[in-house]
Amino acid sequence: MDSLEGRDSFNNIRRSVKISYFVASIIPLSLLVYFSVKYVYPYVSAGDISNTPVNIVIVLVLAVFMSILGLILTTKATNSSIKSAQELNTKLKSLFEITKQFRETLHLDILLKKIMESAMDLTSAESGSLLLYDEQGNLKFQVNTGMSSRTMNNRILKPGEGIASWVAENGTPLIINDVSKDKRFNLEFDNETGFKTSSVMCVPLINSNEIIGVIELRNKKQGFFTKQDEALLHSLADQASISIAQNRSNERQHSDFIHITEILVGTQDYMENKKGHGRRVANYANLTGKQLNFSDIALRKLYYACLFHDIGMLKIDITERGEKQKVLHHPRLGYDLIKPVSLWSDSADIILYHHERYDGAGYPAAKKKDEIPLGSRILFVADTFDVLTDKNSYRKPLDFKAAIAELDANSGTQFDPMVVDAFKAAIAEAGIINK
Repeated sequence: MDSLEGRDSFNNIRRSVKISYFVASIIPLSLLVYFSVKYVYPYVSAGDISNTPVNIVIVLVLAVFMSILGLILTTKATNSSIKSAQELNTKLKSLFEITKQFRETLHLDILLKKIMESAMDLTSAESGSLLLYDEQGNLKFQVNTGMSSRTMNNRILKPGEGIASWVAENGTPLIINDVSKDKRFNLEFDNETGFKTSSVMCVPLINSNEIIGVIELRNKKQGFFTKQDEALLHSLADQASISIAQNRSNERQHSDFIHITEILVGTQDYMENKKGHGRRVANYANLTGKQLNFSDIALRKLYYACLFHDIGMLKIDITERGEKQKVLHHPRLGYDLIKPVSLWSDSADIILYHHERYDGAGYPAAKKKDEIPLGSRILFVADTFDVLTDKNSYRKPLDFKAAIAELDANSGTQFDPMVVDAFKAAIAEAGIINK
């Protein structure tokens, strides 16, 4: 519901309430008129109003007074309820927007801070902590807000130590509006941080029926924590738990991805006796890609293509690597290895064509000029430069300036002139070689 629809909705509620007041007022007013006509009017019409019984006058006056007072109190109570409903509606809309931000946050540390800040804003808490179970099963403070001491960060909470531990162990939300009367409250944390806790609200973080941590809030700025606060925090915690679990899973996958990459690159370097070759080529190519204004996505594709450009050699028997015809197949073999892997598949074409020459005399498809992917043309220049200058190369290494002269001599035939110029400018700007 957007703000305009919300205002219209609450205006409709007010209109309906006013109509209800009017309808409800007709009955007592009608009775009041009836009794006035029956018991008071005869005296008025006879000009003898002074003899109207006092008890009748008192009853009528009290009836009028009570009707007006009831109307005022009912109106005030209704307006207060509508205001509360509006505030709740605003918080719910804020909650929807917050959970969307959770899903879009990639880094766990930033996500946890957002969760903590959002929880405090929704409930008007002065201070709060977010605790998560680590891989060893320890409940650990991850984020602390509103406390002066940083000693709480990464502190492990022992079983049975404090309210947060109790909630984590029982999986039950808890509101304590006077901690001095609850034996579960641990005064040690206040002594350590200098913060004075008067009230606490704590909810578990649960994902797939597993408690992964808790959110603990302290001291509502005005009044006490309520069941409505608990319901809001519980809803936020549900979405936060999903985002935390997903983020952790992504980080584990990313870590596995890095380790697998390291294994493959290391194996490739070892088998080819070219220690660090893939990473040096990736660095040269990255600098050149930036010089040519590549997007982050294009740079990523180029980076992995450079790391794995010779991985096809792993599929050639070590006894056959001296045979030129066998070696000519390594771009296609590398393509076949990388293409099925979703994380690297968009780099496969760059690998396939990284030995194509600008004049069309390369392999495996004899493509030329712009028929060759730009990433492949960059990789070819970067690869050649590193081979020419590498001390572990099959030929006597050249110094950087001599290698650049070699690239210039073959610019327009073996290499794309634009790429050669961009490569020279990039490594000069990076300080790898003087201009």
